[in-house]
This record gives sequence, C-alpha cells and structure tokens, in this order.
Amino acid sequence: MARNITSATAPRKVIYVTGYGRSGSTLLDIALGSHPRIFGAGELTALARHVWENGEYCACGAQVQNCEFWQQVVASWAGGSADQKQALRGIAVRQRRLEGLVSWRRMAGKRFVPWLGGHLEQLGRLLDGIAEQFGVEDPIIVDSSKLPGRGFVLAATPGIQLYVVHLVRDARGVAWSLSKPHIRSIEQGVQRDLHPKPAAYVALRWSVVNLAAELLRARVGKGQSMRICYEDFVADPAAALQDIAEMCGAEWNEAADTAARSPLNPAHQVAGSRHRTSRDLQIRADEEWRSQMPENKSRLVTVLAAPLLRRYGYPLGIKSEEQSAKVLQAEA
Repeated sequence: MARNITSATAPRKVIYVTGYGRSGSTLLDIALGSHPRIFGAGELTALARHVWENGEYCACGAQVQNCEFWQQVVASWAGGSADQKQALRGIAVRQRRLEGLVSWRRMAGKRFVPWLGGHLEQLGRLLDGIAEQFGVEDPIIVDSSKLPGRGFVLAATPGIQLYVVHLVRDARGVAWSLSKPHIRSIEQGVQRDLHPKPAAYVALRWSVVNLAAELLRARVGKGQSMRICYEDFVADPAAALQDIAEMCGAEWNEAADTAARSPLNPAHQVAGSRHRTSRDLQIRADEEWRSQMPENKSRLVTVLAAPLLRRYGYPLGIKSEEQSAKVLQAEA
C-alpha cells in the first residue's frame, strides 16, 4: 500500500466537475489526471451506487472489485466491514437521499439528521483512501460525478478544500448525444444499456442542472470555482487545464503541458463515458449534432434552453459551421 505523505491536518483538495451529462466530463477528468499531482477518480458517486455492486470495470481494464487500487480504497471506505457490498449499499442509500437537486435532509444539516455527520466522515475516508493509494505529496482528487447536490455535500464535508469546475456544453449537442441508445458492451466501455432521452426533457433538465451548478459555484466562491465550455476545452485543452490547475495551486510546468497535449491514457477512473476504456485517447470536438440533428428537435431545444444558451454565449442559430462559412462566402 502506498504511503499517505499528506499531512493529516492539511485540507484535502478536491476538484469537483459539475454540470449536465454528455458534456465531456470524462475527458476532462482523464486530462486533468495527466498532471502528476492530480488523480482523476471518475464519477465517485457511482462507486457505491452501482459500480461495485454490478462488477463494472475500472479504466485500467480490470473489474473494479479486482482492481488493486480500488480494493484498497473500498476496504478503507467500508470501515473494515466483512460484507463490503452491504456496506456500500448503505452508503448508496445515503447518497441518494443527500445528493439530489433538492434534498431536505441535506438542507436540514447535522442538527436534524444525526447520520449526516457520519456520512460526511465516511466521505472523508473515501478521499483519504484514494490519496493514500495515489501516494504523492499534497494530491488533488478529481470527482467528475457532476451532480450539483453532491457538490453541496462535498462543500459541507470537514477537511475538504473544494474547487468547482462548472462544465457546460451546448444543450443541442447534449440532446443529440442523449438521443442515441447504447447497448451494454464491456469491450466498448458501455457498462449498461443506455436508453434515448426526449429532446424536451433534456433541454429542461439541462437548464435546471446548470442553474443548480451556478448555485454551487456561488456557495464555494469565485476564487475556488470557474465555468468552462466544452467547446473551448476541446479547442485548446492545455489552456483549460492550466486554468484549472492554477486555481487549485498546482504548478503548471512543461511536463504537465506536454502530457495534456499528448494522447491520454486513462488510469483508474470509475464510471463515466466509454472513453475511459480507450488507450492513446485524443481530445477531439464532437459537433455531429450540427449536421445530423433534425431541425425540428434542434429548434425545440433552442427555444426551451434559450435563456441559458444566451448566458453561456451560445448562438441561437442552428446552422452548422460549414453552412455558416458558405453564407459568409456568398455574402462576400
């Protein structure tokens, strides 16, 4: 077992990636993990909810239950319980009650919910276990669970210095991505069947979740939060990663910059998109929706998500970049 060389009194630094799904959080998690001081853990909320229970796979290629890294982490997290699955089921129940967009239990606080304090202590043990296995000085842990409610739980956990990265993607790109079903395929990194979601549902929930993420940013403060657009990240990954690392006090040197610009090799991320199982992963923009998304669906999402699309700087027009270029050429 790696030695934890972080001072017990030092706050544990955590980068929490929040926002809506299919916005590039897994790519961002993996890319941040290329920094020698940052560990990309993946969607930590899923570890107890379904990853351990269902025998899903770690990015290293092994089932999480058989991955030496996560075996040691879960043993510590479960408090030495002989039945780790049962212990994690109990943790999952508390997560569901606390991590929703609206949770009266979380809002009530420890005074009214006695086991809330114990849950926060348990969450601290999880992060300590990850840091111990990672084994570097003053580590920074990335949790890309995205749920704003989980971010509020982390913000309330003693001993954590939380940094929030609000990752936003054009709602139309998100809706198009979520409209496509995926059949469970371990080889392709799809851990369970994924069913398509209606465009109107995605547009409305995209708005609600991103508003909640804004509240989370306000909770931790400007100095410990930032918003990054997916489109900016994939256009210039190194610049986005440098901004995040510097916010957390991590030195951004030539080695980190080179790693960010090179093909990425995921380490021990749990849950997240199928990119986790790829090797020599390249960060590329996925703008397929601009040419393939039906116009009626694109317009529907645009109308429903218009206020936040404007807020985040997205044009309300739905022409593809290629079509826009032709229009400009014609006008010239």
